[in-house]
Amino acid sequence: MYFKRFLQLFVIYLIAVLVFLSLVASNFLQNKIVTVVVAIIISYIILTLPLVILTIVKAKKKENIVGSQSQSGELTQILKDLPGYIAFSYQNSQGQLSTTIMSFVQSTKEENVLYMVAEKETRKAKDLDGNTNVAFTTWFEKLDNGKRLSSNQATAQIFIGSDNQSIIDEQPQVLDVHENALNMAIIKVTIQSALYESFKDDLKVLKFD
Repeated sequence: MYFKRFLQLFVIYLIAVLVFLSLVASNFLQNKIVTVVVAIIISYIILTLPLVILTIVKAKKKENIVGSQSQSGELTQILKDLPGYIAFSYQNSQGQLSTTIMSFVQSTKEENVLYMVAEKETRKAKDLDGNTNVAFTTWFEKLDNGKRLSSNQATAQIFIGSDNQSIIDEQPQVLDVHENALNMAIIKVTIQSALYESFKDDLKVLKFD
Protein backbone atom coordinates (compact mmCIF):
# COMPACT_ATOMS: atom_id res chain seq x y z
CA MET A 1 0.00 0.00 0.00
CA TYR A 2 1.28 3.45 -0.88
CA PHE A 3 1.23 6.48 1.43
CA LYS A 4 -1.40 8.39 -0.58
CA ARG A 5 -3.87 5.48 -0.47
CA PHE A 6 -3.03 4.79 3.19
CA LEU A 7 -3.79 8.42 4.06
CA GLN A 8 -7.09 8.29 2.15
CA LEU A 9 -8.14 5.11 3.94
CA PHE A 10 -7.12 6.49 7.33
CA VAL A 11 -9.14 9.70 6.85
CA ILE A 12 -12.22 7.76 5.73
CA TYR A 13 -11.83 5.35 8.65
CA LEU A 14 -11.44 8.23 11.12
CA ILE A 15 -14.59 9.94 9.82
CA ALA A 16 -16.55 6.70 10.07
CA VAL A 17 -15.40 6.17 13.68
CA LEU A 18 -16.26 9.74 14.68
CA VAL A 19 -19.72 9.47 13.11
CA PHE A 20 -20.33 6.18 14.93
CA LEU A 21 -19.28 7.56 18.30
CA SER A 22 -21.34 10.72 17.81
CA LEU A 23 -24.47 8.80 16.88
CA VAL A 24 -24.10 6.39 19.79
CA ALA A 25 -23.47 9.22 22.23
CA SER A 26 -26.54 11.12 21.01
CA ASN A 27 -28.83 8.12 21.36
CA PHE A 28 -30.97 9.83 18.70
CA LEU A 29 -33.43 6.93 18.48
CA GLN A 30 -33.99 6.89 22.24
CA ASN A 31 -33.06 3.21 22.31
CA LYS A 32 -29.44 2.28 22.94
CA ILE A 33 -29.40 -1.04 21.07
CA VAL A 34 -31.27 0.27 18.01
CA THR A 35 -29.11 3.39 17.98
CA VAL A 36 -25.93 1.29 18.00
CA VAL A 37 -27.21 -0.92 15.16
CA VAL A 38 -28.21 2.08 13.02
CA ALA A 39 -24.92 3.82 13.84
CA ILE A 40 -22.99 0.74 12.67
CA ILE A 41 -24.91 0.69 9.39
CA ILE A 42 -24.40 4.42 8.76
CA SER A 43 -20.70 4.21 9.66
CA TYR A 44 -20.26 1.22 7.37
CA ILE A 45 -21.81 3.15 4.48
CA ILE A 46 -19.54 6.12 5.20
CA LEU A 47 -16.56 3.76 5.26
CA THR A 48 -17.28 1.77 2.09
CA LEU A 49 -18.96 4.27 -0.25
CA PRO A 50 -15.89 6.54 -0.67
CA LEU A 51 -13.72 3.46 -1.23
CA VAL A 52 -16.01 2.27 -4.02
CA ILE A 53 -16.00 5.74 -5.59
CA LEU A 54 -12.20 6.01 -5.35
CA THR A 55 -11.81 2.59 -6.99
CA ILE A 56 -14.16 3.48 -9.84
CA VAL A 57 -12.49 6.85 -10.42
CA LYS A 58 -9.04 5.23 -10.45
CA ALA A 59 -10.19 2.56 -12.92
CA LYS A 60 -11.74 5.20 -15.22
CA LYS A 61 -8.61 7.33 -15.07
CA LYS A 62 -6.42 4.35 -15.88
CA GLU A 63 -8.66 3.34 -18.76
CA ASN A 64 -8.18 6.76 -20.33
CA ILE A 65 -4.37 6.79 -20.16
CA VAL A 66 -3.37 3.23 -21.01
CA GLY A 67 -3.23 1.83 -24.52
CA SER A 68 -1.79 3.49 -27.60
CA GLN A 69 1.04 5.96 -26.99
CA SER A 70 2.98 5.94 -30.24
CA GLN A 71 2.51 8.78 -32.70
CA SER A 72 2.38 6.96 -36.03
CA GLY A 73 1.97 3.60 -37.73
CA GLU A 74 -0.87 1.33 -38.76
CA LEU A 75 -0.81 -0.66 -35.53
CA THR A 76 -0.98 2.56 -33.54
CA GLN A 77 -4.10 3.67 -35.39
CA ILE A 78 -5.75 0.32 -34.67
CA LEU A 79 -4.84 0.45 -30.98
CA LYS A 80 -6.27 3.95 -30.66
CA ASP A 81 -9.72 2.48 -31.40
CA LEU A 82 -9.35 -0.36 -28.88
CA PRO A 83 -9.38 -0.54 -25.06
CA GLY A 84 -6.03 -0.43 -23.26
CA TYR A 85 -6.54 -3.97 -21.99
CA ILE A 86 -5.66 -7.35 -23.47
CA ALA A 87 -6.25 -11.00 -22.66
CA PHE A 88 -2.64 -12.07 -22.21
CA SER A 89 -1.68 -15.76 -22.51
CA TYR A 90 1.57 -17.45 -21.52
CA GLN A 91 2.82 -20.86 -20.39
CA ASN A 92 4.96 -22.20 -17.58
CA SER A 93 7.88 -24.61 -17.78
CA GLN A 94 5.47 -27.58 -17.76
CA GLY A 95 3.62 -26.19 -20.77
CA GLN A 96 0.50 -25.25 -18.82
CA LEU A 97 -1.29 -22.25 -20.27
CA SER A 98 -2.62 -19.29 -18.31
CA THR A 99 -4.58 -16.24 -19.44
CA THR A 100 -5.03 -13.01 -17.56
CA ILE A 101 -6.44 -9.56 -18.29
CA MET A 102 -3.74 -6.88 -18.25
CA SER A 103 -3.52 -3.19 -19.08
CA PHE A 104 -0.71 -1.97 -21.29
CA VAL A 105 0.94 1.08 -22.78
CA GLN A 106 2.51 1.23 -26.20
CA SER A 107 6.13 2.19 -26.70
CA THR A 108 6.58 5.69 -28.06
CA LYS A 109 9.55 4.54 -30.15
CA GLU A 110 8.55 1.10 -31.44
CA GLU A 111 4.89 0.70 -32.30
CA ASN A 112 5.04 -3.10 -32.03
CA VAL A 113 6.23 -3.00 -28.40
CA LEU A 114 3.84 -2.99 -25.43
CA TYR A 115 4.68 -2.59 -21.75
CA MET A 116 2.78 -4.13 -18.84
CA VAL A 117 3.42 -4.28 -15.10
CA ALA A 118 2.94 -7.10 -12.58
CA GLU A 119 3.85 -7.86 -9.00
CA LYS A 120 7.26 -9.53 -8.79
CA GLU A 121 5.96 -12.54 -6.89
CA THR A 122 3.02 -13.33 -9.17
CA ARG A 123 2.79 -16.53 -11.13
CA LYS A 124 2.99 -14.71 -14.46
CA ALA A 125 6.24 -12.98 -13.50
CA LYS A 126 7.87 -16.29 -12.59
CA ASP A 127 6.53 -18.15 -15.62
CA LEU A 128 7.60 -15.46 -18.08
CA ASP A 129 11.13 -15.53 -16.73
CA GLY A 130 11.81 -18.75 -18.65
CA ASN A 131 9.10 -18.81 -21.30
CA THR A 132 9.17 -15.93 -23.72
CA ASN A 133 6.54 -16.98 -26.28
CA VAL A 134 3.21 -15.32 -25.55
CA ALA A 135 -0.11 -14.51 -27.20
CA PHE A 136 -2.79 -11.91 -26.69
CA THR A 137 -6.10 -10.66 -27.96
CA THR A 138 -8.29 -7.66 -27.44
CA TRP A 139 -12.06 -8.11 -27.49
CA PHE A 140 -14.80 -6.63 -29.64
CA GLU A 141 -15.05 -3.08 -28.36
CA LYS A 142 -18.34 -2.37 -30.09
CA LEU A 143 -20.80 -4.77 -31.65
CA ASP A 144 -21.26 -2.50 -34.68
CA ASN A 145 -17.62 -2.62 -35.81
CA GLY A 146 -16.19 -5.81 -34.28
CA LYS A 147 -12.62 -4.49 -34.19
CA ARG A 148 -10.16 -6.90 -32.63
CA LEU A 149 -6.41 -7.36 -32.61
CA SER A 150 -4.74 -10.67 -31.76
CA SER A 151 -1.36 -12.33 -32.03
CA ASN A 152 0.33 -15.62 -31.24
CA GLN A 153 3.59 -14.38 -32.69
CA ALA A 154 4.92 -12.30 -29.80
CA THR A 155 7.68 -12.58 -27.24
CA ALA A 156 7.95 -11.24 -23.72
CA GLN A 157 10.88 -10.04 -21.65
CA ILE A 158 10.56 -9.46 -17.95
CA PHE A 159 12.58 -6.84 -16.10
CA ILE A 160 13.01 -6.68 -12.33
CA GLY A 161 15.29 -4.45 -10.31
CA SER A 162 17.95 -2.15 -11.71
CA ASP A 163 16.74 -2.43 -15.33
CA ASN A 164 13.40 -0.88 -14.42
CA GLN A 165 14.79 2.61 -13.95
CA SER A 166 16.30 2.73 -17.43
CA ILE A 167 13.02 1.54 -18.96
CA ILE A 168 11.02 4.16 -17.07
CA ASP A 169 13.52 6.87 -18.01
CA GLU A 170 13.07 5.94 -21.67
CA GLN A 171 9.36 5.13 -21.49
CA PRO A 172 7.87 7.13 -18.58
CA GLN A 173 4.33 6.22 -19.65
CA VAL A 174 4.95 2.82 -18.02
CA LEU A 175 4.10 4.58 -14.76
CA ASP A 176 0.59 5.13 -16.18
CA VAL A 177 0.06 1.38 -15.92
CA HIS A 178 1.17 1.35 -12.29
CA GLU A 179 2.67 4.19 -10.27
CA ASN A 180 4.99 1.75 -8.47
CA ALA A 181 6.33 0.14 -11.65
CA LEU A 182 9.90 0.86 -10.55
CA ASN A 183 9.59 -1.71 -7.76
CA MET A 184 7.58 -4.25 -9.73
CA ALA A 185 8.11 -6.51 -12.73
CA ILE A 186 7.95 -4.73 -16.08
CA ILE A 187 6.89 -6.94 -18.98
CA LYS A 188 7.98 -5.90 -22.46
CA VAL A 189 6.01 -7.58 -25.25
CA THR A 190 7.41 -7.44 -28.78
CA ILE A 191 4.95 -8.29 -31.54
CA GLN A 192 6.33 -10.02 -34.63
CA SER A 193 2.97 -10.19 -36.37
CA ALA A 194 -0.67 -9.53 -35.47
CA LEU A 195 -4.08 -10.19 -36.97
CA TYR A 196 -6.57 -7.36 -37.29
CA GLU A 197 -10.26 -8.20 -37.68
CA SER A 198 -13.25 -5.97 -38.20
CA PHE A 199 -16.85 -6.32 -39.36
CA LYS A 200 -16.33 -3.45 -41.80
CA ASP A 201 -12.74 -3.97 -43.00
CA ASP A 202 -10.94 -6.88 -44.62
CA LEU A 203 -8.90 -9.20 -42.47
CA LYS A 204 -5.37 -7.81 -42.22
CA VAL A 205 -2.05 -9.26 -41.12
CA LEU A 206 0.47 -6.82 -39.69
CA LYS A 207 4.12 -7.91 -39.77
CA PHE A 208 7.14 -6.32 -38.13
CA ASP A 209 10.85 -6.85 -38.65
